[in-house]
Amino acid sequence: MKKIFQLAIYFQTVLVAILFTFSGCTDEFFNETAGDRITPDEHYKSLIDGEVSMMGAIAPLQDIMPRLIMIDGLRSDMMDVTSNADANFRDINDQVFSVNNTFTNPSDLYKVIVNINEVLANIDKVAERDRTFDSVLVHQVTGGLIGMRSWSYLTLARLYGKVAYIDDNMTALPENLAQNVMSKEVIIDTLINQLIPYIHTNLQLAEYRISYYVNIKALLGELYLEVNDYANAVYYLKLACESYQNRPSLLKVDKTYRDAAWKTIFLNAETADQENLGVIPYASFEDQYNPLANWLGHSCQYMVKPTTMLVDSFMAQIPAAGSPGDLWRGVGITFGVDTISQLSESTYLTETYITKYEIDQADPFSSDIVFSRAADIHLMLAEAYNRLGDETSRKYALMLLNQGVNKENPKPPIYSKWSYNLGIRGRIYLSSKEPPSGLGGEGLMLYVEDIIMEERALELAYEGKRWNDLVRIAMRRDDPAYLADRVAAKFAGTSKYNDIHTWLMNPDNWYLPSE
Repeated sequence: MKKIFQLAIYFQTVLVAILFTFSGCTDEFFNETAGDRITPDEHYKSLIDGEVSMMGAIAPLQDIMPRLIMIDGLRSDMMDVTSNADANFRDINDQVFSVNNTFTNPSDLYKVIVNINEVLANIDKVAERDRTFDSVLVHQVTGGLIGMRSWSYLTLARLYGKVAYIDDNMTALPENLAQNVMSKEVIIDTLINQLIPYIHTNLQLAEYRISYYVNIKALLGELYLEVNDYANAVYYLKLACESYQNRPSLLKVDKTYRDAAWKTIFLNAETADQENLGVIPYASFEDQYNPLANWLGHSCQYMVKPTTMLVDSFMAQIPAAGSPGDLWRGVGITFGVDTISQLSESTYLTETYITKYEIDQADPFSSDIVFSRAADIHLMLAEAYNRLGDETSRKYALMLLNQGVNKENPKPPIYSKWSYNLGIRGRIYLSSKEPPSGLGGEGLMLYVEDIIMEERALELAYEGKRWNDLVRIAMRRDDPAYLADRVAAKFAGTSKYNDIHTWLMNPDNWYLPSE
């Protein structure tokens, strides 16, 4: 499939080369430089043309995904800068932003949206010319395209707090762009309404899977979780895990990536389809380099490193047996430790560095970036269950977090198809996290939510999830200190601590500047 993606990059259906500058609600929002177009009549003749179009539509994500990983890590409590960091990284780490910072430019996400609009406007032409592309397949592909467009909008809304809604393929600039700007809340509601018509709940019908694209049931559940509609979040996130019924163990966090195999989720990630849903591939031999290894790696520029809090959290995990520490996700997998010099006979100076995108040490610049996978969906499902508030739902939340349906807990009737599930912590042989006895009510709910968020920080480290997790929980609890305390902690003992903490106590400062 990586070959199809490479082909799509060279023969993108949309070569519109529109460069977007996010500058508020004025007509200067777009600075357009038009390139060439392949006309629809010349393209869209076969199912293969449709597949190439779908891959080409998301090709700009190769450029922006590494930047999103860095923005998430540096804004949150996951990354800290080293002395090698450039001005862009130092500013992001210090919560200082300007429209001149190339890492915070949203143009590639808007390119994806325009590209997908172009494909949507012409996909019916394939059905007219290729009988294998029937009406059912057109409906499924259309849903997939809308899903990937929705993911792009959601990402923009999380970054900026608002988005410019583009309802066509930009053959001309809108007359009044200000009318197209939507708040985060409005765009999420819009996306939910657009996705629902493309959801099917017939569990006997195998889900149509578009390689590299997000699962629209998972995305719909994530959108509901974002607006605190927990019942709908549970419904759709569980359906997402039960997609593709012709492969019953798929997306169930089973033994496929148990213990030492966990790292293979990220080793040529596009083939790890029992775990990964949305993947952006890279291939250095095709001049498609993933720069993360260069920015993160100790042997390269080493501009950023893991925070002490994250390293300590990995090392403090309690396995089912053996010495403390997260053996299968920690040292050597998510981060590494180097002893670089001896200070005295008994004291050494060590440095930590991020290794998640160097697991393939022979070719780290071809490391794929996963933006949606089964563990992420499971933990969101656990989060939603816990927020439902009843004892049974909380039991399900802890089941998904800990040892799964086939160990500590009898298989619940609604999880009859989950016999392979090992649980997030059970998959890597860590002991269960349980609330203390005697805790009840809101205190119990918040405690369980906290341990789910701690697990997300470990399981999904450096996958671009942490900042929004902090924002979502802080907003839900109406508690800015939830976010401010955790992020400012990496500046503890320095003159920056108070300034960073004060800045982050204002929720308006959780979004990147738009002008």
